[in-house]
Amino acid sequence: MIEGLKVTVEGVELRELCIKQAEFHEQRRDKYAASAQTLGDVVPEGANYSGGDPKKALADKVSQHDNSARELRFIAAHIVPHESYLLDNLALVKLGISRSAFGA
Repeated sequence: MIEGLKVTVEGVELRELCIKQAEFHEQRRDKYAASAQTLGDVVPEGANYSGGDPKKALADKVSQHDNSARELRFIAAHIVPHESYLLDNLALVKLGISRSAFGA
């Protein structure tokens, strides 16, 4: 018996979902990297008052999306194609199928 709400997904489909979500994260990473590059050496005036560092914030986003893409590509490379995988809500969030209740 399966406890809770779970979804069974075949390996081939799961690999495709992982690759699609990895591509999403790679696109976001590249967008944030391009935005960071446009800032160059400019220090926004309000950064000293608000404590915000837009370059660091963009660098953090680049790192987050790069890590997510790497993880998903690793998972995709290690999926057994004709196996069934039981996915819970956290896995669906990681695959971009649903959104986290915590805004992640």
